Amino acid sequence: MNKRTKLKTHSRLSDFYKGSHSITTDKGEIFFRIDSPGAVPQDPESERSEPETFEWIKAHLQDEEVLWDIGANIGVFSLYAALGRKNKILSIEPSAESYSTLNANIRLNNLSQYIDALCLAGSSETGLLKLFMKDPSSGASHNSIESAENQFGEFTVSGDQSVIAIALDDLKEIPGIPFPNHIKLDVDGRELEILSGGKKVLKVISSLLVEIEGRNKEENLEIIEQILFDSGLSEDESWRGKGSGRNRLYKRSKSK
Repeated sequence: MNKRTKLKTHSRLSDFYKGSHSITTDKGEIFFRIDSPGAVPQDPESERSEPETFEWIKAHLQDEEVLWDIGANIGVFSLYAALGRKNKILSIEPSAESYSTLNANIRLNNLSQYIDALCLAGSSETGLLKLFMKDPSSGASHNSIESAENQFGEFTVSGDQSVIAIALDDLKEIPGIPFPNHIKLDVDGRELEILSGGKKVLKVISSLLVEIEGRNKEENLEIIEQILFDSGLSEDESWRGKGSGRNRLYKRSKSK
């Protein structure tokens, strides 16, 4: 057996014995391929898993509605939202490693018909940018587009990757992209830039769940909220502090 054949055999065996895991939700079981420590999902009841996001999806995503999951990572919330097979989900994840696992998880749960996954980043303008990674492995977080700085400040870069960054208002113009009713936004400090590039989209969605912590809370909150208020969204303060305490919910008044 030559070296190349040995390597191919080893690769097949490694893939065959790759671990898997599942979590139990009120909608049923969700299965995950384990590619790295970060690809192991938290238990839904754990505060680290953001139970408020599961609750938001369950309470607000109605049958036949569309969710844009921006910062989908390995797809925990996209998979949960699609589990009833009555919704369309657009999952956006810039990390190639996490995107690979995301797609594997979509296939593992037989949800390819309901989830469209795109390897790109949101931004204020459309263009080619760099993704700087604190940890390049699948499922890792606290990475950042354009600079080695997230919502908690500067970090040591362990790897980088070129990525298409697209404004949400440009994304909605692409044929075949389903228009959102709801948006989940969790992008490690780039929330303000993404909201700035999605003012048209924000004017028609019913709800937005957005991560507000670190610099977003200390420096950017007033600007973020002004963008949302100008779009006709207002905060549901009853959600503030729920679960992990990292996310805030903004909704459109039914009277508008």
